[in-house]
Amino acid sequence: MNPTNKELRLRKNCQLYVYLLVSQGKEVPEAIQECAVSYDYDFIVDCVAQLSDEIEGLDSDTFEKIVNNKESNKARELAYWWEMHQEANRLGDEIVKTCL
Repeated sequence: MNPTNKELRLRKNCQLYVYLLVSQGKEVPEAIQECAVSYDYDFIVDCVAQLSDEIEGLDSDTFEKIVNNKESNKARELAYWWEMHQEANRLGDEIVKTCL
């Protein structure tokens, strides 16, 4: 059976999280590594919160080096993911303000 769009996105998130952790010289949790490399979608992990927290915790120099690295395709993917994540959060906050 083909993976769903959600499963594909969750796997991509794990791959981006692995890139971010490895770029900082940090250890990658086994479950995240398995999700990032396995084509078996039984090992899908939702790491959006961890990925977001890790990016938010970067100092500006590290952010520039890892996320805004123009020579790395993974960095570009991560930068795009971060922009979309921030926009989704902003829209969510706006909906809460206008509807509640």
